Amino acid sequence: MHMIARRTLTLALFMACAPLAQAQEASSPCPALPSQAAELFWTDMQAGNLHLCRAIDAEGREAFAVTISRDTPFKPQRNLREEQGRFGGSTLWWYRSEIAGRPDELVRETLLEIDRNRVAHVVIRTRDAAELKQYQNVVENLRFGDPGLAQR
Repeated sequence: MHMIARRTLTLALFMACAPLAQAQEASSPCPALPSQAAELFWTDMQAGNLHLCRAIDAEGREAFAVTISRDTPFKPQRNLREEQGRFGGSTLWWYRSEIAGRPDELVRETLLEIDRNRVAHVVIRTRDAAELKQYQNVVENLRFGDPGLAQR
């Protein structure tokens, strides 16, 4: 019974926040989510020229995070390449990463070049290979908007 009550509460919170998330998307530099990601919504924060967008699922868990900035501290290492994908007509690579104390998590990172002045660093963390593939597909189909939004 406890699990049903928790899911009902989570669904109620999701439904209450959905209009806010949709309104937020209109003025946010977070990318547009593709149609296959209808269950996700964005939460976002800005600190200077850095913007963090977190895709949240219906249960309130982070599906993936996108950090939009002019530069990123993430430096891909060729020996950590795992999966190849496509973004905006170009090839991208997903890089294996890990989080200390969480050996069972599958962690992937990539960089998306949005335009000449912006890059998006994406991090996916999950325990499920099918979910990892699903979120990689969502990320590869993100649509970024007006570059002026990230420079508010």
